Amino acid sequence: MNVGEVMNPKIYKVSPEESLYTAFKTLHEKGVRRVFIEEENKIVGVISYRDLVNVFVNKGIFELIDTKIKDFAIKDVLKINKNENIAHAAQIMLHADVSGLLVVDEYENPVGVVSQTDVLRVLVREFDQ
Repeated sequence: MNVGEVMNPKIYKVSPEESLYTAFKTLHEKGVRRVFIEEENKIVGVISYRDLVNVFVNKGIFELIDTKIKDFAIKDVLKINKNENIAHAAQIMLHADVSGLLVVDEYENPVGVVSQTDVLRVLVREFDQ
């Protein structure tokens, strides 16, 4: 089974100039674990729920009032082609200790997100048959 068959085609994006609170609010309202940072129609970073928790725990509230997403976003966005096998996506997530990957087409255009939950759904379906 390939990544394109199990990915979520919805990519939640925020501007690098938005506040950390905006990123957290988007994660909470959309029920997702990561938002991608978009600048000039390109994905330039990612920030996850885990990243935000680490920031909130390690910094004081007054230090974060004017903090922008760009100050904490991870710039190295891990990607996988939509035609890759889902097992390969699982290997990347496991080795990189991340919970999701940006899915791209053959032209490197973002087309969705694949998460650990998506991989687990595939596993459960396989074992239930």
